[in-house]
Amino acid sequence: MSENTFYADHWREIDDERVARYERMFVWREGHQALLAPLDLRLGSRVLDYGCGPGFVTEGMAGIVGSAGHAYGVDLNARFVTNASNRNSESDNISFHLIDGDRIPLDDATVDRLLCKNVLEYVPDVQTTLAEFHRVLEPGGRLLLIDSDWGFVAVEPWGRERTRLFFDAAASAFREPEIGRKLRAHALEAGFAEVDVRVQAGVDTEGGSLLVLRNMAGYASAFDAISADEVNAMLAEAEAAIDDDRYLFCLPQFLVTGVRP
Repeated sequence: MSENTFYADHWREIDDERVARYERMFVWREGHQALLAPLDLRLGSRVLDYGCGPGFVTEGMAGIVGSAGHAYGVDLNARFVTNASNRNSESDNISFHLIDGDRIPLDDATVDRLLCKNVLEYVPDVQTTLAEFHRVLEPGGRLLLIDSDWGFVAVEPWGRERTRLFFDAAASAFREPEIGRKLRAHALEAGFAEVDVRVQAGVDTEGGSLLVLRNMAGYASAFDAISADEVNAMLAEAEAAIDDDRYLFCLPQFLVTGVRP
């Protein structure tokens, strides 16, 4: 993989260990309904999950929209799409589609709701992607963008400087690591109306976020931006902090809603 295209390539080619981590990280949880509340999903809604990954959130939304609605999942990873399609082969209100390039494989005005969660930090050009969102949403359709801003991440017991060193080393995994703070401006520039932004910052003190740190460790080591020994030592320190009740991970999520005029 090239360092210049790693931000996209590492999603097209995923090893078994990462797939297993994602299948634990992206399961449908009770808190998803509250997280998706700004999308205003209803019975009969037609919703697109852009960058659906393993497809578990798409499945949860299909349950909300019911048999009169439809949930579409699109992703650039063929394995995700195939596995999710096979798992839902007997369901009529859900389908998964492989995306290749910028164009979403749906007709104009196909959906009235669109979710894009933790994806825009990876796309080659945010405005090109938002133009596609504008195209597939019908007039009056509602958009929910959720994304991280790695400039605000906190990990204890690492402290500020070591945390920044670790995530700077992993930065090749992202096209725009600080996309969160820019989402509102991007949505307005793309022509969406009624744009609103809020920030949600959960805190993990029990170690569930170690899955995230292990993914980042792989990215940080990919191009020797930091030594494997240092990465392993930092992960070991974080794991020990969980046992000592000194661990904390916090990553703000920016939630931006908008309407297609």
